[in-house]
Amino acid sequence: MLCDIDAKREVPLTDNASGQNFVKALRGWSAISDNIFVWDYGINFDNYLAPFPNFPILQPNIQLFRDNNVKMHFSQIAGSYGGDFTEMRTWIVSKLMWNPDADVDSLMYRFMDGYYGAAAPYLYEYEKLLEGGLLASGTGLWIYDSPVSHKDGMLNANARKRYNQLFDRAEKAVANDPVLLERVRRQRLSLQYSELEIARAEGRTGDPEIAPLLDLFEERVKEYKVPTLNERSNSPVDYAQLYRKRYLKPDTSNLARGAEIIWVTPPTGRYAEMGAKALTDGIYDGTSFVESWVGWEGKDAEFIVDLGTEKSVGSVTGDFLHQLGQWVFFPSEMEVEASVDGKSYTPFGKVQWPEDRDAQVKFTDITVSSPSPVQTRYLKVRLGGVPACPSWHYGVGYPGWVFIDEIVVKP
Repeated sequence: MLCDIDAKREVPLTDNASGQNFVKALRGWSAISDNIFVWDYGINFDNYLAPFPNFPILQPNIQLFRDNNVKMHFSQIAGSYGGDFTEMRTWIVSKLMWNPDADVDSLMYRFMDGYYGAAAPYLYEYEKLLEGGLLASGTGLWIYDSPVSHKDGMLNANARKRYNQLFDRAEKAVANDPVLLERVRRQRLSLQYSELEIARAEGRTGDPEIAPLLDLFEERVKEYKVPTLNERSNSPVDYAQLYRKRYLKPDTSNLARGAEIIWVTPPTGRYAEMGAKALTDGIYDGTSFVESWVGWEGKDAEFIVDLGTEKSVGSVTGDFLHQLGQWVFFPSEMEVEASVDGKSYTPFGKVQWPEDRDAQVKFTDITVSSPSPVQTRYLKVRLGGVPACPSWHYGVGYPGWVFIDEIVVKP
């Protein structure tokens, strides 16, 4: 059995660097075996509702498997109700498994005509625009992607405006058929979800159109009983409620807003560069850690928050992500020290945090408070990391991650 989990999905496996290692392995095994099983992947597991225009690569990948002695093929395409073109992706992949040389474009239009009726031309154009926008952007398509990753590409503002016009026309075309109208509106959830996620990441949740869009999204996922946003079964209704609490009410009283971050222990890899502003920009991140989360792999984290001037500080709060499926844990502890001059530090407070084995993606605030307010300019924050995943976790022995987004300092 061979799995291509690491490969990007914007082009066929043979055409991107992330897929070529898999292709090399496949061809190597094909030379000595005619009994190969391929486990393939075809959807965004972190965001089922996010657009995932991988239809052009389905056929060349399946043909690659056929031509290299693959006799068994499991296509994990997450057929969750309400997901991005779930029914059509399942149908086309099934057809290609019977006949890898079928005309995919004809299959797509045949499905849309039968499933969306008079709305089909508009949804067909929407999908083709997504496919073209993805390739033109040069951005990879990953199975743990975020819509925010594509906010300057296939989901840029002008593109989203055009997509909404197409959905308006699609809904109008089937307005008198409640079954077809529901199908169109379920697919539109993908675009609505993307707009909410991009508004959150850009700090635009205060824009007047966002709250009504969120209300409509929640109304529709309830009406159509959409069960989950991701493979960890996070509810879209819970998402809407969390969005109101986490993103629609910005905290303007944070003494650390815009403060400088000085790394004592630099974050892992690319997170060092993006993290300096992400911790104090007032924008809270979502469930995908590709935007403004700051992470450390397999080690404790330590950094200094420079408030710019001396301030009276009573508490320091960190916003943390917990996502066991991606080996992301809460820190074991959070410790804070204070300094006036940035040289000599005194204890401010410390909190131990219990282990959490819940598989659902969640956010938690950990707050360290001082018995009485402290006059200080510099705050040194230390987080207990995860040197190795614990024995109960399937990543046992491998380094785990700790991710923090915002630092909130209150008087």
